[in-house]
Amino acid sequence: MKIGVVNNCLKGETRVAMTPQTAQKYIKEGYEILFEKCAGINAGFQDEAYQKAGVLLFEREKVLESHIILSVLPPKKSDLPSFKEGQWLVCDMTSFDDKAEMQDLVKTDIGVIDLGRMPRISRAQVMDVLSSQSLIAGYKAATTALDALKKTTPLLMTSAGTLTPAKAVVIGAGVAGLQAISVLKRMGANVLATDIRPESKTEIESVGGKFVQDAISELETADILITAAFSVGKKAPLLVKKENIQKMPQNAIVIDMSEGNVEEGFSRPDIYFIKDRHFERRLAHSASILFSNNVYAFLAAFNFLGEKTNFDDELLRAVLICSDGFLRGKIR
Repeated sequence: MKIGVVNNCLKGETRVAMTPQTAQKYIKEGYEILFEKCAGINAGFQDEAYQKAGVLLFEREKVLESHIILSVLPPKKSDLPSFKEGQWLVCDMTSFDDKAEMQDLVKTDIGVIDLGRMPRISRAQVMDVLSSQSLIAGYKAATTALDALKKTTPLLMTSAGTLTPAKAVVIGAGVAGLQAISVLKRMGANVLATDIRPESKTEIESVGGKFVQDAISELETADILITAAFSVGKKAPLLVKKENIQKMPQNAIVIDMSEGNVEEGFSRPDIYFIKDRHFERRLAHSASILFSNNVYAFLAAFNFLGEKTNFDDELLRAVLICSDGFLRGKIR
């Protein structure tokens, strides 16, 4: 059986669905790996590393002939004529909202697995691409904020005077938000955080943050604001209005990981403002390692989608979008 790995089509995407290390695992299982030339370069994996691992390098058209096709993102529209009945596409389709193109994909009779729909249960953790990528994104958002900050983060007591710790506010305590809290706290910041989930107070405190009900009222003295309140497939809620940003201290840092939690239009050129829902792409090497491991764990758990695969398993039913020309499950 051949497993193919293709480059990703979305502008700005830097990750790859298989690293040289995981390629070796597939090869030990007896699979032939076809890899699109230069597909791993943006993630810091050179073609030579894949060749050394035993991977065969080809142009995209040849790779698309594989029985299983791996990609971080959905395929290009121009890829559809290459698909054939019996093939499988395994990727993360959470950002794919083109219903017409999805219908065209279904008509190719290819089977499609959306790992972004993996249930959040214990046995699925090793396959959960959203959690692994959110972990990287939260880390990078926090370090980006710290790098942009024009003051020291921890309390520093010196003979020349005392420097007070930076104050950070995090809104949204999912995987990304909790990781941001953890990084900021480890670097010495005073971190306040909130989330609408009842269990969030315990989770926030477990990584060193202080839970607050009203995070907005804390912004007038906050050096850093990170918002990460959003759900996959849903529009991010507007939580911080521009007048709230206007009241923040000089040279404050505002990072909107949801691309929708913070209202734009505030007139504060001194504020460092970034909105980016894909901070994991800024650490493509690390993100690709985790993504690749997630994909391998999924395929290994389900017999590489072969004849012995149990398609009635609750996890497989959750991520199976279509097969044999029929839709299985709701399209986001």
